[in-house]
Amino acid sequence: MGVETGGNPAERAAHRLYAEIVWSTVDRLPLVALEIRGSIEAHLITLCRRLDIEPVAVRVTASRARLLIRFKPSHSLGAVVASLKLGSQDAAVVAGRPVRWARGFATLSLSVTEVRRRARRLKANP
Repeated sequence: MGVETGGNPAERAAHRLYAEIVWSTVDRLPLVALEIRGSIEAHLITLCRRLDIEPVAVRVTASRARLLIRFKPSHSLGAVVASLKLGSQDAAVVAGRPVRWARGFATLSLSVTEVRRRARRLKANP
């Protein structure tokens, strides 16, 4: 699984920032069923675009969600992550396989070079 959604990050405007965002399930339990991971990834991509965030790469595993995103300096990452977590929980409920995400998230600011490296690694490693 894992979805790489963007083209070449170096070709994009410099006024945007890149970050890797990760959050886990409650107690890092494997709560995300294999059969719904793709639909949650697709839902996260749709939500990012609605929030005017560019999803560079998205991966959902049994116990976590990881996104590489390009965002505007005016975005609040806390608000963005809250929307994404809630939306992905809703998508799981609709699919009949509820997921409970843990509180909080981790984020890391990335350079364009690091975005490319991490996107390749995310696509290659589940």
